[in-house]
Amino acid sequence: MRAISFDLWFTLIWEKHPEDEELYTDLRVSSIQNVLRSRGYEVPKELILRVYRGLGHSRMVLSVRELASIISTALGFRDKELVEEIARAYETSTDSFTPRLNEEAAEVLPKLKKVGLKVAIVSNTSFTARGIRRLLNNVGIGEYVDYVLSSSDVGLTKPQRAIFLKLLEQLGYEGSEVVHVGDSCVDDVLGALSSGLRAIYYVGLLKLRKAEADRVCSRLVPTLESLQDLPKVLNILPAED
Repeated sequence: MRAISFDLWFTLIWEKHPEDEELYTDLRVSSIQNVLRSRGYEVPKELILRVYRGLGHSRMVLSVRELASIISTALGFRDKELVEEIARAYETSTDSFTPRLNEEAAEVLPKLKKVGLKVAIVSNTSFTARGIRRLLNNVGIGEYVDYVLSSSDVGLTKPQRAIFLKLLEQLGYEGSEVVHVGDSCVDDVLGALSSGLRAIYYVGLLKLRKAEADRVCSRLVPTLESLQDLPKVLNILPAED
């Protein structure tokens, strides 16, 4: 075993709904409004918010420039320089946002690094890799993460095989040398296994999003209630056939 990758939300960090999402949504929408205002355009925040929310889950696969272009078009602007300015403001708007830390992650990540494992993150999220690193730094665990792969940067989401293959390409390892840990049976466990990686099903924070462990994945791979058990479980993973 040479590397371990993690899901981000409800594995290493989490957010309280709807409060936290409303907070970083307001930061993003306000940043767009401020850019437009600096250009002399007064656009109601409610209108920008309606367009932003209308993008829904597509925000997880749109680059910041694509998102800025779509929002600008919806608001009646086609200026390329304005699009670039909005994209930059949008990406940095959440730099001050601090999510909620899974304290188990804060304890186990230094141990994984100490034994020489590379640590990566593969996340379905509207935050770019840069944005994810800011979140990790804000909660104090950024120094333990070597690689970050965001769906919004690459236009792919778990459980697609392609996003896991990009992870392996970044790491320079074979799938059998990497374990992926996450709280989604389909996205994290089945996605990783079908892409040639090993997997561990983390269920410790499922209750925070009112979910229950999926029996399919609980029967397939090691299932953890606490990330603190990772070092022990990694030593007993079965060898590849």
